Amino acid sequence: MTETAQRFLGIMTGRRQGHPPIAEPEFCSQLSAAAPLFDLKVLVFHPEGVSKNGDSITGYAWTEGRWQQTVAPAPDVLYNRCFYSCPQERKAAAAALSALSGTIPWSRGLPDKWRVCGILRRSPEAAPLLPETRLYTGPDELSSMLAEREYGVFLKPKAGSHGKRTLHARLLSRKQGGGLGVRGRDGDNEPFLHHFRTLDQGLQWIHRFTGKHSYIMQPYLHLTSSRGQPFDVRVLMQKNGRGAWTLTGMAVRLGGHGSLTSNLHGGGTAVAVLPFLLAEFGSTGAELHDDLAAAAALLPPLLEESCGRLGELGLDFGIDAGGRIYLLEANSKPGRTVFRLTGDRRAAKLAAENPLRYARHLLLHSPAGRRNSSYNTLRYRQENEINGS
Repeated sequence: MTETAQRFLGIMTGRRQGHPPIAEPEFCSQLSAAAPLFDLKVLVFHPEGVSKNGDSITGYAWTEGRWQQTVAPAPDVLYNRCFYSCPQERKAAAAALSALSGTIPWSRGLPDKWRVCGILRRSPEAAPLLPETRLYTGPDELSSMLAEREYGVFLKPKAGSHGKRTLHARLLSRKQGGGLGVRGRDGDNEPFLHHFRTLDQGLQWIHRFTGKHSYIMQPYLHLTSSRGQPFDVRVLMQKNGRGAWTLTGMAVRLGGHGSLTSNLHGGGTAVAVLPFLLAEFGSTGAELHDDLAAAAALLPPLLEESCGRLGELGLDFGIDAGGRIYLLEANSKPGRTVFRLTGDRRAAKLAAENPLRYARHLLLHSPAGRRNSSYNTLRYRQENEINGS
């Protein structure tokens, strides 16, 4: 391979209604449009589009401002953007990844939230960032934690995302009617609120709600703005064209009044970080900004050491009224809509282009990348033109 050879980045993603039927069409079109700057071509495909032997894939190429269905050989680098809502989707993705075993993975994934906590808890520098975290094993364990926590307990699925199926349970005083108050979001990310007259009724309802899903429990943290809106800070860390971790950008995600989470999928929005921190914390806001950047730089190498090579991480931090920073979640398949909402054009551009820079780095420096040259012989076959989104 020469350094000017054009190569093939495959983006494996989920389905959506519409044309083309691919998830994140805006992000995929941004990647595709910028790819020639890095001597790359992009094909977006579903796991089912991979042939059983992995020799070919059927997907969608962004050509002249529109999506066209395309058949191509196996990609040189595979960027997995699949989110799994059921076991069948996970199984299909696993089969596709197995068939494409000769393709360079753009990034490995992270384990579930419980295991991520276990990894970071071993680090003296990272451990103070973690809220107390326990595994939910049943009503007795939850009852014990509720008795210790005046403001209640926050429960979330070990492998969940977007704030779905999260719960805040709190013991209610006599003035509030007693029993247990439960608010949260269901599997469709719709909010709900329940009041159970007795603790046992509430515990049993929660146990049925969790079902076969594995959950973790944390103390409910007051992570709300002075206007009563839940907020967190999303920090996007990405590898650049030299394979080094860089901070792409930060944004505050704000939920609605009374909302349990600040996730954009739950109806939240985003604002610029520094003005928000200065308004909320005064002169210490600038220090908090620097502390967030330092915490974000600390975490990727620690996770990579245990989980394997990573390409990007979305790190969500909470800040309480006293200015203490907590790591709420680490996501190896982060979104980047926050930068469009805040108007941070620089961060938005980097967020879309850094995956291409890092893919090019992998091709130029990995043994497999130098050995394979499938894209030099790639010939697209256009089928069933599809209008661009």
